[in-house]
Amino acid sequence: MVKFVIVAPYYETATQLWSPFLKGWVANELKKRGVEPVVLWGDDAVPDKFNQAIQDPDVKGVLGVMHGNEEEATGQNYVTILWKGMPIPDTMKDDVIAPVSCLVGKDLMPWLAQQGIPYTVGEITEYWFTAEDKPRQGNDPEEDQLLKFYLYAEYTFWFRLAEGFDTGTAYQMMIQEYDRQIQLASQVDAETAYWLGVDKENRKAWGNPQYIVYPKGVKTNINVDIRTTRLPKDKTDTITVTGKVTAEDNSIPQGQVIVRINDRQDTIQLTDDGTFIDTQIFQWDKNEEITYNIQVVYTGFHDDKVYMPSHYETQVKVEPVYIPTVLKITNVETSRDQSLVNFNIAGVLMDKDGNPLQLRQVEVDVANGEILRYTVITDTDGKFKLQADKSYPPLQTKATITASYSGDDVYQGSSDTVIAKFPPNWDVIKVILAAIGGGIAILLIILSSIL
Repeated sequence: MVKFVIVAPYYETATQLWSPFLKGWVANELKKRGVEPVVLWGDDAVPDKFNQAIQDPDVKGVLGVMHGNEEEATGQNYVTILWKGMPIPDTMKDDVIAPVSCLVGKDLMPWLAQQGIPYTVGEITEYWFTAEDKPRQGNDPEEDQLLKFYLYAEYTFWFRLAEGFDTGTAYQMMIQEYDRQIQLASQVDAETAYWLGVDKENRKAWGNPQYIVYPKGVKTNINVDIRTTRLPKDKTDTITVTGKVTAEDNSIPQGQVIVRINDRQDTIQLTDDGTFIDTQIFQWDKNEEITYNIQVVYTGFHDDKVYMPSHYETQVKVEPVYIPTVLKITNVETSRDQSLVNFNIAGVLMDKDGNPLQLRQVEVDVANGEILRYTVITDTDGKFKLQADKSYPPLQTKATITASYSGDDVYQGSSDTVIAKFPPNWDVIKVILAAIGGGIAILLIILSSIL
């Protein structure tokens, strides 16, 4: 069993704000990844307890929060725990050391790496952080809406080590997470984003970037298949991750996998044949393309045989999906009063399965010549009605009626067009014919007189 020693003093403002998350959230996350945390909390964060803890050959890492300077890092009440020139026991020479501490990257962390410590990380200036006004329980970073950005960034390093990544990769992933948290924090608090940037730029590493904290064992691999489904009516994306963990020697690994999608994760026990399945449902507000970051981590297993941790990472994009609609003009009745034509228009709006769409806005255009546009709202049965009047020339007997639904975040738009017929304006036509007839009679009289 791999163990990490967590130094968590608790005696003044900085440690009271930070350390509860070490004892709670960080320790729990390490357990989920198959690492046993050895928490030196409060008055246990002292040299005797620390030296006793690192004598355990299963200990492979030292983390925590410590006050410090160029040559030392301290625990409870500023008592020195690590210092330049200290004797390095053999059991410590396979430990990764990366405390959150001011200035230890100047001399102490490089010196420890020179003495045979496989990998160290430290701040070459002061480590700054912002937090809300009081200590929290520490079980979830979301308890503190400012400190959380630093916690998510910093402990990416340790979580990735626990998942089987080498030190160099884990360090780069931590730096990338600092960048991501800087972007998120910039939307909340500019000062927090600024200090995250300072911490990131001054957080340096020394040692072997290929070092892995896990003992040698059988290498494993994760084969993954991902399926996504978007239900626009429910405003949900369902992501199903299925897979299998295989071993290099063709045996069947035991243990569990952690399936992490964005900031949500499930822990799944492997079946007898090494397979797993996990389904997660995400609610969304806007029907647009969404990218999901997916990581599957096999945490390893130690029994008669040691199975090494392995990981799989990818991204999937879920595209917008819209439900087709059908808009139909079901009836048009017309009547004419001289130049004015009256239209009584009826229609219905449904989805592709025939379900009515109620309270939807439909635009109706009465055309041919100047277009008149009307807006109607569908009722509970998806139906709409419109009475409209429009003037037409005496001889015109047809008009184009178009109804359109523009769609929304769930439903596609649709439209329908019909040609409505109506009689000519007979009163005007009769007058014209009479005038034409009178003109012909006068012409005949003139011609007869000439002849």
